[in-house]
Amino acid sequence: MDSYVNLEKEVSKTYRADLNMAKKPEEVREAFVRAVEKIISSISDKIFDFEEELKFSPEGDRIFSLGKIGSDPDVENALNNSDLRAILERFAEEAKNRYLHLIHDNDRTSMFKKHLV
Repeated sequence: MDSYVNLEKEVSKTYRADLNMAKKPEEVREAFVRAVEKIISSISDKIFDFEEELKFSPEGDRIFSLGKIGSDPDVENALNNSDLRAILERFAEEAKNRYLHLIHDNDRTSMFKKHLV
């Protein structure tokens, strides 16, 4: 079985910094897309439209979907025969947590502002 742990370590430092700096939910999605793009680009030579294909649904049952990216033979092989799927799921879970934190924090901030008026 192949392992992408070294690649995860390489990408995760920047990824976590991007998540921590995100102030809007859309910035969380952008950070997640960039991190997945870095990982997938090291696995497949094919050019993908990550903004279009990669779906991030933090409030849904399935946090992310790769779309056509997942059907690329190199990516599909890595998803099925390595730790890639687990790595992407960890990244998605981190993004989901940050996204939900921002949503709930914005809700509280908005409520607080309403009480000041």
